[in-house]
Amino acid sequence: MAKLMNDISLIESGVGEDLAVVAGDFAIVESTAMHQRQLILDSKGDFKQNPTIGVGAFGYIDDEGPNDLIRAISVEFARDGMDVASVGLLPSGNIQTDAFYI
Repeated sequence: MAKLMNDISLIESGVGEDLAVVAGDFAIVESTAMHQRQLILDSKGDFKQNPTIGVGAFGYIDDEGPNDLIRAISVEFARDGMDVASVGLLPSGNIQTDAFYI
């Protein structure tokens, strides 16, 4: 059975992301998709606590095919404790993932 990961919600702001505040308190939401997004976009070294995590998807822009990016995403998700069923690149250029925490 998949674990529900709860975390403080982030919202998009004009200069990045900010904490979501509702009625004077931090908003808590199910955060698997947020964790996946951060793992895909952030590069290794972005987190002082664990400098070896992150895919850095923008570094794969010049690659000939998506295979290296897909493999890197699968490896990072597995390292983060997810069961990865599939990772793929849609024709629109969006990354589609089917992974959940175990």
